[in-house]
Amino acid sequence: MKRISIRVVLCLAAVLGTLWAYMGVDWDFYNASQETQVCPLPSEKSSFEKPFRFIAFGDFGADTLFQKRLADVMTDLYRKTPYQTALLLGDNIYPNGDVSKLAESHFEVPYGFLISQHLRFIAALGNHDIKNNHENDTLRYFGMPASYYKATQGPADIFVLNTINFKSDAVQRQWLEKELSESKADWKIVMGHHPMLSSGHYGNDRKLTAQLLPVLKRYHVDFYLNGHEHLYERFKAQESLHMVTSGGGGAYLYNFKRKPGPESAFRARIHHFLFFEILGDQVTMRTINQYGQIIDCLHFVKNPNQFVKK
Repeated sequence: MKRISIRVVLCLAAVLGTLWAYMGVDWDFYNASQETQVCPLPSEKSSFEKPFRFIAFGDFGADTLFQKRLADVMTDLYRKTPYQTALLLGDNIYPNGDVSKLAESHFEVPYGFLISQHLRFIAALGNHDIKNNHENDTLRYFGMPASYYKATQGPADIFVLNTINFKSDAVQRQWLEKELSESKADWKIVMGHHPMLSSGHYGNDRKLTAQLLPVLKRYHVDFYLNGHEHLYERFKAQESLHMVTSGGGGAYLYNFKRKPGPESAFRARIHHFLFFEILGDQVTMRTINQYGQIIDCLHFVKNPNQFVKK
């Protein structure tokens, strides 16, 4: 009887959890009536100059109502303000990167409109994407030339890291330093799955920070974008570098486990994605939730000394 009771309880818990999600309950408990923030726009200097726009998000391919809601907001945003690129910050197909069985439901259906617009998806590997030996399947499906690589879009060079083994991969670390030292792009963006700093479930990664942060500062990288923590956290700028955790793309959220450290500028337990507009020496980043609200924004003008002389 005890075994049966435990099974019944577990089954009921699973059913109630599913109903909770699919009845539209927002597990982040964000106040949907909160006013949307107003973010400055990059000012166009001439009628010929157009901004480079892209979105970024991680930990999304879970086939949840939250993922579908966010995908709808991304679609609406594209129709109003077209963007060219989407940066996928890892854990793209839950639970194990099996694209042969899950790509349609977990990626192609929710992002079907964006795919039809020939949006370029630039993906990083997450720890869930390589389970059960699915790493090579993930690389092929998302058009990744390798587990780490460089992509150029508009005025930005984008350096995609394999943070699953970055700390133990001296060759990858040498590659990153060489590529950053040779980059002539006005804007440099480094992306990977794992955070350096976090007040979330996993906390700070001291070894990754020690190996990666000095390199990003040395070559005036503008953004380090990551997922892994199923939440949102933006950190105070360290010299030219802005670090942002965007792991609320659709998978169930994590709780914050620690008080925010002195480096933390803004955090929220929220499903969301990031929307960037770069124009000349200016950038605006908006953090948009599943209701289409802007919950955080960042705008700055790049220091002229941080542009690479060509």
